[in-house]
Amino acid sequence: MSTKTSGWQKTKDGYIYYEADGSVLKGRQYRELPKINAEKEWYLTEDGKLLTGVQQWAGSYWFFNQDGSLHKKRDYVQSQWGDWYMVGDNGQVLSGVQQWMGSYYYFEPGTYLKANKQEYVKSQWGNWYMVGKDGRLMSGLVNWQGSKYYFDPSTYLKVTNTNVTVNGVTYHADQNGILSEVQNTGFTPSQINHTYDLADWQGSSQTAINDYIIMHDVGAESGAAANANYLHNNWESAYTQFVVGDGGQVFEVGEPGYVSWGALNANPYSPCQIELGRTYNRSQFIKDYTAYINVARYYAKQYGIPLTLDAGGAGTPGVKTHNWVTENIGGSHVDPYGYLASWGISYNQFANDIANGVNQQQLNSVVYSQRQ
Repeated sequence: MSTKTSGWQKTKDGYIYYEADGSVLKGRQYRELPKINAEKEWYLTEDGKLLTGVQQWAGSYWFFNQDGSLHKKRDYVQSQWGDWYMVGDNGQVLSGVQQWMGSYYYFEPGTYLKANKQEYVKSQWGNWYMVGKDGRLMSGLVNWQGSKYYFDPSTYLKVTNTNVTVNGVTYHADQNGILSEVQNTGFTPSQINHTYDLADWQGSSQTAINDYIIMHDVGAESGAAANANYLHNNWESAYTQFVVGDGGQVFEVGEPGYVSWGALNANPYSPCQIELGRTYNRSQFIKDYTAYINVARYYAKQYGIPLTLDAGGAGTPGVKTHNWVTENIGGSHVDPYGYLASWGISYNQFANDIANGVNQQQLNSVVYSQRQ
C-alpha cells in the first residue's frame, strides 16, 4: 500500500509543499505553513514550490530569504538574478528617495534599481532632488544642463530667490534656482545706519511683492539724516526703506521686504524704496550717488528684480523712478531726474549705472564741477 507524500519535501530545485492528500496547491500563494525546520512561518509558493529572492505579490515586490522567510529589516539586498535592491523593514522592495547608511539614494520607480546617472527627480512625496551618478542625492553647488544650481545640504532641496556663498564666491539663485555670480555691489547691510529705524509696531506689516525697486530724491534742499528723521517721525503719512546721502551714508527707516508708503499704488509691489538726499558739494554728490546705485543694485539682486531702469509699463518688474510710477501707475511726482540732471546725470547714465554698477572714473568725467 503506497503512502502519500505530505509537507515540505526537498527536491533538486528546492522545497515543495505537498498537501495532506499529496497534491500541491496551484498558483502563487502567500500563507502560513509549518516551518521547514521548526514552527510555523509565512511562505510564498508557486504551485507548491518555495519562492526566495525578489518576488511579486499583491501588487508589490518583496524579498524572501533563502530559508523562505520574509526579510524583515531595512537592507540593500542582491536578487536571484544579481541586481541589488533596497528593502524596507517589512520586506517590501522600495523605490523613490530612501535613506541608507547615512546617505539618501534614489531608486527608480519603474525598475526599483538605484539611479546610475545624474538626473533631477521627483520623490514619492512630491519634492524634487538632484541625483548623482552613484544614485546619491546631491547637495551644494551642482552643474546641470549648462547652468549652476545650489542644493541645501540639510534638505537637499534646490534654493531659489536668494544668495549663497560657496568657497568665497557669492551667487544669486533666481526663481528657477539658476545661479549667477554676484559682482561686488560696493554695499552690504552692515553699512546701514539704524538710528532712524521704525519700531516693530510702526509701519506696514504687509510683505511686498517683488516687482519694483523705486528710486526717489527727497525733493528738498536737505540731506539724508534730516530726511530719515522726518520720515521716522511722520511714518503714518509717508516713509521709505532707505534715505541715502550725507557722504554716502545709508539710513534705514522701514524694513526691506515689507510695504512702505512712498509711491501710492505702487507701494504693494516694492520691497525697497530709496530716497536720495541733496547736496551742493560735488565730491559728496559722487559718494551719495554711488551709494544710491549700490543699494538699489544690492536689493534688486536680493529680490530677483531686473536691473533695468523704467522699462515697460505697469506690471513690468525692474528698477523704477518715482517719475515712472507717476506715468504708469499714478501720482504727481517726477523725481529723481531733475536733481540728477542738475549734476550731469542723464537717463542713459543712470540706466547704465543701475545695470552695470558705477565706474568711478567715468562718473567723475560726467558729473558737473558744480550743481546747476
